[in-house]
Amino acid sequence: MSALPNYLSMLRIVLVLPITWLLWQHQVMSAFWLMLVAGFSDALDGFLARRYGWQTELGTLLDPLADKFLIAAMCLVFTLQGLIPLWLVALILTRDGLILLGAGVYRGVFGDLTVNPSLLSKTNTALQILVVLMLMVSQMPIGDLGPRLLTFLQSYTFPLLAVLCIASGSHYLFVWGRHSWRRLRGKESEEIHDSLEQDDS
Repeated sequence: MSALPNYLSMLRIVLVLPITWLLWQHQVMSAFWLMLVAGFSDALDGFLARRYGWQTELGTLLDPLADKFLIAAMCLVFTLQGLIPLWLVALILTRDGLILLGAGVYRGVFGDLTVNPSLLSKTNTALQILVVLMLMVSQMPIGDLGPRLLTFLQSYTFPLLAVLCIASGSHYLFVWGRHSWRRLRGKESEEIHDSLEQDDS
């Protein structure tokens, strides 16, 4: 049972392909319902991990990866459909790519990695999810709501998302860069200490 949150994260990764395919085929309602399933699984795996202590290193990696894959795939579809500007998607993908690259380097150097998203990063992810949901709603036949939503997104939400994307990415680089530097200095100090002890003996 302790692996259940990980299976739920894997389910969200599996749902990426059908959701994006349905969006590409303009079957927005079907994609919207699958998106709700993905969102429910996200909330449920987080609750189970915290409530029963079913937190694993694999889970701390799978959970944010599932969110990133889903959001990135949907943003790409919306960009191809002309709903999201290319510069904004490039910014989102660059930020996520740098974070994943940094995490890989960190794990390669130190051999461990515990991901604890900051409040700024969580806010950025929440806004990304809200944007893709609003874009899906804007494509539904609900009177003149669609054009009004698109105007609101273009005028206010897209610029705010860009600012949050840059701010959260910079925060990640600063915090993990400082943490890595301190660990490297501590590692060097331990090596020097061990070398001195060997010389004394």
